[in-house]
Amino acid sequence: MKNSARAMAVCAIMAALSVVLMLLGAVLELGMYAAPLLAGLCFIPVGQKYGKKYQMMLYAVTGVLCFLFVPNIEENLMFAGLFGWYPILRPSLQKLPKLLRWAVKFAIFNVAVVVIEWLVITVLVPETVGTVLLWVLLALGNITFLAYDFMIPRMEQLMSRLVKQM
Repeated sequence: MKNSARAMAVCAIMAALSVVLMLLGAVLELGMYAAPLLAGLCFIPVGQKYGKKYQMMLYAVTGVLCFLFVPNIEENLMFAGLFGWYPILRPSLQKLPKLLRWAVKFAIFNVAVVVIEWLVITVLVPETVGTVLLWVLLALGNITFLAYDFMIPRMEQLMSRLVKQM
C-alpha cells in the first residue's frame, strides 16, 4: 500500500510538471513539437521506477488535464496523439531489428503527424496552408523526431539517477 501511494504521488507530480510544460509551450509559443516532446519525457522516470501501468495512467491523466487547461489545441493533439504515448511504446520498439525498428518509428511518427495536421487543417482551423510549407514542416518534424528518439536513452540514463533517489 505504501509503495502504491508513493507511485501515485510521483505520478501526480509528473502530471503537474507535464501540464506546466504544456502551458509554458502555449504561453511562450514554443511550437507544436517542443512542449509535448518535453512533457512526454516526464513519463520516463515513472516507467523506470513503477512500470508501464503507471506510465499509461499518467498519460491519460496528463492528456485530460492538458485538454482542460492548455489553450493550444494543436499542441494538445500532438501530446495526446504522439509525444505522450511514444515514450511508453519505445521500449517495445527497441526489441525490433534495427532497420525494421526505424521504419516502424518513422511510420508511426508520420502517420500520427499527418492525421493530426489533417484534423487541425480541415476541422479545427480550415485555413489554406501552402503544400510546400506542409512538406517542409513534415521534413523538419522528422528531423526533430530523430533527435528526440536519440535523446530518450540519454534522458533515461540521467533520470535513472533521479529514480534511485525516489
